[in-house]
Amino acid sequence: MKATEQKVLRFIKENELLSFGEKILVALSGGPDSVFLLHFLNKYKKKFKIKIGAVHINHLLRGKDSDRDELFCKVICEELSIPFYLLRKDIKSVSKKNKSSLEVTGRKIRYEFFEKISKSNQYDIIATAHNADDNTETVLLNLIKGTGIKGIAGIPVRRNNIIRPILSLTKKEILDYLEANRFEYRIDESNLSNNFERNFLRNEVIPLIQKNINPSFSNSALITSLNLQRLNFGFSEIVGEIKS
Repeated sequence: MKATEQKVLRFIKENELLSFGEKILVALSGGPDSVFLLHFLNKYKKKFKIKIGAVHINHLLRGKDSDRDELFCKVICEELSIPFYLLRKDIKSVSKKNKSSLEVTGRKIRYEFFEKISKSNQYDIIATAHNADDNTETVLLNLIKGTGIKGIAGIPVRRNNIIRPILSLTKKEILDYLEANRFEYRIDESNLSNNFERNFLRNEVIPLIQKNINPSFSNSALITSLNLQRLNFGFSEIVGEIKS
């Protein structure tokens, strides 16, 4: 499984995502992606001379399962001697009050808490565990709903102080790595339901594209996204020079 680690290391280097001596706050859900990210950064913390903390949000959406996710994340951090930060928030009530979807509400609350913990504990960077498949879903969702270059560019590798170190990996690569290393993780059963738009793309649409058109669809989409992100950055540089 060294190849998987080397792939991530190359991606981090090519995109200059980590600097020596930084404090990294990892968004830890307990799912396979964030568990991989936590173990990876912990393994290479001496190489990068970084310090790691982890933050978990209990959305209180799935009863005892949500509580088990919380406990699982807490135990992992205790075993690895990693500082653990927790927020318990009734997302459903907030969503109803603000008349916004669970997805939008959850995302807003997550990132607000990430920033709060980051600032109050002097973390330099927030690392989220988005992968290549997540990026494919984002690109397709944006295309379906209508978008410009920024939307097709998908999930940014870096946005201000937020980085996505494992964006180059597919879900299969992550799961294979975890299985080979016997790392445990939690499964959110709600991801199997097609009631959410993103889940419908993940469970129904993308597998058909991979089966009938392009088995490496996620990798192809990522290459396109990265090229467009660089193009957007170039445009911004040019516009900035013109304005100055």
